[in-house]
Amino acid sequence: MLFKETFKALIRDGAVTMTFRAWKAAKVVVGNSYRLGPDDAIVVKAVDEVTVGSITATQARRSGFANVDELLLMLRRSAKSRLTSRSKVFRVAFRREQQLDPRAERREDASASAIEEVEVRLERMDRLSRRGPWTNDALQLIAEHPKVTASRLAPRMQRETRAFKADIRKLKELGLTVSHEAGYSLSPRGKALLRRLRR
Repeated sequence: MLFKETFKALIRDGAVTMTFRAWKAAKVVVGNSYRLGPDDAIVVKAVDEVTVGSITATQARRSGFANVDELLLMLRRSAKSRLTSRSKVFRVAFRREQQLDPRAERREDASASAIEEVEVRLERMDRLSRRGPWTNDALQLIAEHPKVTASRLAPRMQRETRAFKADIRKLKELGLTVSHEAGYSLSPRGKALLRRLRR
């Protein structure tokens, strides 16, 4: 679950403990944690569907907005259909928790042994892929277009945005990429691997 940097700061200050999302289906699970940064995460306490008209001023403030109108403006921008007072949105309550991201250490490890191990993993991913090898092209694309949104990168690989994001998450788990508010970049490990693949 992504937050803009301004909201991340408010979450860390304890001012924001709730968010509303115009999802078609819930994308988070109660009890699960979702990365906020390299050393913290949010843990979901509750997820429920509510009508737009039932959102209160207190809930809007807990979500980081001055009032309900500001919150609704954000929801209407993100919704893929018109929102009315009867429309359903998801309300997510959470708490922040100190939690080191195991991927942070992987991203920094560009040792020869780590790169060799990752290369083997990528070769297997390419071999098992129904559409053929893709990992090298994805890394090259991100290297050439850092911090460019997935919706702009996906067509360059002839991929649908959601599927492209799923692929990049696999690379992220290996410590090869870093997610930003907009787009991605290569980690030190990702850069080292790409240099090796170019040889």
